[in-house]
Amino acid sequence: MKHPLLSKPNAILALLLAAWWLLNLVQGAFTELADDEAYYWFFSWQPAWGYFDHPPMTAILVWLGSWIPGTLGVRLFTTLLQPLCLYLFWTLIRPPQPSTRQAVIYFLICFSLPLLQIYGFLALPDAPLLLFSVLFLWAFNRFSNKQSFSNASLLALSMALLVYSKYHGVLIIIFTLLSNPRNFKSWKLYYSGLLALLLFLPHLWWQYQHDFISLQYHLLQRADDATFQLSNLLGFFVILLFTFNPLWLYHYGVGIISRFTFPAGKTYNIRDSLFCILAGFVIFFLLCSLRDNVQAQWLLPIIFALITFLFDAATSSNRSYNYIRTAAIVVAVIFILIRLLVIFNPFQFKGQLWNNRDDNQAIALLADGRPVLFTHNYTASCKYTYYTGQPAYTQALFYGRDSQWQFSNLDDSLFLNRNILVAVEENAYADTLILPSGKEFHYISQPNYKPLRKVQIAPLSPIQTSLAQGDSLQLDLRIVNPYPYNLYTTPTDSLLVTFSWRISQRQQPELHHLLLDTLPAHSSTIVHCSFALPPQITPGQFSYVFSLRHHRFPSCANSPRHILAFQQSSDSITLQQQP
Repeated sequence: MKHPLLSKPNAILALLLAAWWLLNLVQGAFTELADDEAYYWFFSWQPAWGYFDHPPMTAILVWLGSWIPGTLGVRLFTTLLQPLCLYLFWTLIRPPQPSTRQAVIYFLICFSLPLLQIYGFLALPDAPLLLFSVLFLWAFNRFSNKQSFSNASLLALSMALLVYSKYHGVLIIIFTLLSNPRNFKSWKLYYSGLLALLLFLPHLWWQYQHDFISLQYHLLQRADDATFQLSNLLGFFVILLFTFNPLWLYHYGVGIISRFTFPAGKTYNIRDSLFCILAGFVIFFLLCSLRDNVQAQWLLPIIFALITFLFDAATSSNRSYNYIRTAAIVVAVIFILIRLLVIFNPFQFKGQLWNNRDDNQAIALLADGRPVLFTHNYTASCKYTYYTGQPAYTQALFYGRDSQWQFSNLDDSLFLNRNILVAVEENAYADTLILPSGKEFHYISQPNYKPLRKVQIAPLSPIQTSLAQGDSLQLDLRIVNPYPYNLYTTPTDSLLVTFSWRISQRQQPELHHLLLDTLPAHSSTIVHCSFALPPQITPGQFSYVFSLRHHRFPSCANSPRHILAFQQSSDSITLQQQP
């Protein structure tokens, strides 16, 4: 006699997802934070409608769990999203009368996909993106089949939540809307779009107040050095092949082909939207790979199409079902073993998820109460504060990316006039500490530190000059000191005006001018600078910045990035700033 539960496939799936959630809960409690998780934990200190490079949803989820100590508090609400997401998606693709066999194979398919293992417990923006993608698909399905006012309002809410999670949500909305063009004839769709825009206005207002910094970063800064590289194109196909489990490659094809067996009549089918998302994301990021590196998580939204088409293949024939079930069970066992290895680390792996506490406490012991300024890693300062409770700050290098730290004034309030420890990349001035993990920590000690981050530098006119070989570049720079203290070179701390252009992240010439002028507080000063050019300059166009720095520090960026063209002949050098 069958157990009554076996006749309730939805309940069985709920229990299986609950068991997976418990596994994620344990994993989240006993695994150290990844770099980006620490960064979003830092976000949660400052509740806001937006952040430098992401909308606020992840920070809200971390903040909601802040009453629980440890990594479990950081990840608690993230772990709750996955079972909700996968059960809601089941309601979209299951048959009208699902069987226990179908519920179990659906679970096994989901459990066998690597990215769902990762984003089930890590506190990253992709977790809410997955949930609200499904909520949006669910709302769009309801709206497409019944264009009521309430369904249009639900669609608007789901669109807003989707984009509040991650900006990639816009692509999901676009490709889904294109899957059912008939909706564009309904005024309720436009009402839904307007309502979604109104719900998103707080974030847009935040962007306006911060000069649309997120758009500048994602659309401009990240594209500064974008060029075609064959490795990026090949990497895109590697991501497609391995991220979504190559064991199912043939059966993905079977499922996609079976999609075309559904009647194309007037009734909308959710598989239309899933196919559009799959095709749209693959084409869009294939084109992106022609200019830049594509990260695996950017393709994550297509996972729902892959689940669906794999589920269709498994339910279309016993042979496919048996293969997928057997392979999924083997993969599930492997994933559980990997999870145990991640927690206990018997082989002493090195990486983001291990040795964070020991390494950062060793740095704190060295710092002995001094604040630590990191100059090369925007997440290292977050991890340091998380694992030690001690103050830290990140100042971006001129060739590095900006981050949320630029909106924090901790360096002004906690670092000013104090002796600090500065974490740097290896250089002639740096000492080295060997951390418990075996990594090297390079640092300098800086007495009586004064932040220079907010100083602004600009040439009085665009750079356009020709120089004879051996001549120095003469520039008049306007330097604005916004701080309430004078800035000047002292016998123990020289200040350098630096002219730097980017050739690569590891090799860049820097031209220095010793600051002999005093920069009075809250004032603007014209400083004449002389920069001795190197004997050889690689012809081409490069981004450049000016900075004001302490003589042992690496350069930050105290000016906007501009493009400079270099041309060199046997007896002259031409420099011309590009528009």
